[in-house]
Amino acid sequence: MSDFTIEKNVPIPIQKRRCKYPWHELEIGDSFFVSEIKVISISSSANSYGTRTGKKFTIRSVDGGCRVWRIA
Repeated sequence: MSDFTIEKNVPIPIQKRRCKYPWHELEIGDSFFVSEIKVISISSSANSYGTRTGKKFTIRSVDGGCRVWRIA
């Protein structure tokens, strides 16, 4: 005999992702600045979010950090 109860038709709760960066707020042409971070680090995050949502971003190193633009 098991200590577990098997249940049917229990809905899976929706998991809300907490984003460190404001990806969901950006419209095409918008940008944000991130200080003292390597481009490769934020690039990985932008790529992951973009793959899930179909949005595209470009990132450039600037004085003191980098800037991220939404391009599509």
